[in-house]
Amino acid sequence: MSDHLYPVVILAGGLARRLGPLSRDIPKALMDVNGEPFLAHQLRLLKANGASQVVLCVGHLGDQIEAALGGGRSFGLKIDYSYDGPTPLGTGGAVQQALPKVPGLAFFVLYGDSYLECDYAAIQSAFDTQGKPALMTVFRNESRWDASNVEFSAGRIHAYDKVARTDRMAHIDYGLGILRKEAFSQSGAVFDLAELYQALLRANQLAACEVSQRFYEIGSPAGLEETRRHLAGRKRRAVFLDRDGVLIASALREGKPYAPSRLDQVEILPGIPEAVRSLSAAGFLLIGATNQPDVARGSIRREVVEEINARLLAVLPLTEIRVCYEADDGCRCRKPNPGMLLDAAEQHGIDLAGSFMVGDRWKDVEAGRRAGCRTVFLHCNYDEPLPDPPADFTASSLLEAAEWILANAPVR
Repeated sequence: MSDHLYPVVILAGGLARRLGPLSRDIPKALMDVNGEPFLAHQLRLLKANGASQVVLCVGHLGDQIEAALGGGRSFGLKIDYSYDGPTPLGTGGAVQQALPKVPGLAFFVLYGDSYLECDYAAIQSAFDTQGKPALMTVFRNESRWDASNVEFSAGRIHAYDKVARTDRMAHIDYGLGILRKEAFSQSGAVFDLAELYQALLRANQLAACEVSQRFYEIGSPAGLEETRRHLAGRKRRAVFLDRDGVLIASALREGKPYAPSRLDQVEILPGIPEAVRSLSAAGFLLIGATNQPDVARGSIRREVVEEINARLLAVLPLTEIRVCYEADDGCRCRKPNPGMLLDAAEQHGIDLAGSFMVGDRWKDVEAGRRAGCRTVFLHCNYDEPLPDPPADFTASSLLEAAEWILANAPVR
């Protein structure tokens, strides 16, 4: 099994005919969902599940999508674009055309109008284990949210057809698959992804993974409104993380911790990838919150801080890293003040009472307490005051902290 989530190809080039006038002048993927483009919600979900690279297959009004998202830096992702061109290629043809832009040999594919709250890492593990060139995720739908189109039992797909449906079809193509590039070697230029899945099924080359979380979609006016209601009523939880001493090693001088002043000094601490992946898989947003007063003091360049943060966002499933560059303790964002946490909560709809702050200094713990979070102190034996009042839990590493957080905040 790979240590990283495969790249993700998103099909976002459809004409959105079912949405009628709602999508006349704007692509479906940019439809407003609670004040943000739908794609922003989808990309944050992928990032939280460990994605780092995305290729968007675009066509209809695709330039608007590229203008809105750019290279993906604000999401901690690397985004590339593959355009259909003057002739629509179908879903399969669009993926095939995007293959040169997809790194590696295997990738996820999903639709740009679907919101799928499933365990992507577990699906990737199932794909790696079954060893076939493609995998389809299926959901026991029983025609509740759309017409079922898959016969599935004992871990296998026995039939799949979106047109010739049977009474034995209780499952539905969930809209998320994994494919190896080799699966496209015999395909024509214009074709539907469903045709490829059917051909692979006939050749006994289509693996399956059943998921239990229902899907949400914005492909119809009713689906759009249902997705808006779902996301509006879903208060998210977060783990706020100090950066230096928590995610990366601090330099110690006379018992005091100092941030690295160059990119080549950055050392991700042991156990960090495992810890953040476990928290992300449990549904937590992971948000860095770091004081960097040495920028205001002139001993570290702001560009270096941004380079370090970009490196962390590229290799860890962090939603974002917020920074206070001020040296003035009166700044509302400078810990122990809770401004960074409060601003993140407002932007992302975070339930602070159900969230956690993890830090290695008393200021981190105090910022979390003032924001209304539960707090974890990483005791690193610095020559400085301990948190007062004490944190809710004291740990020696983020891995230990993550275990405590998961034990005290069951997955929901």
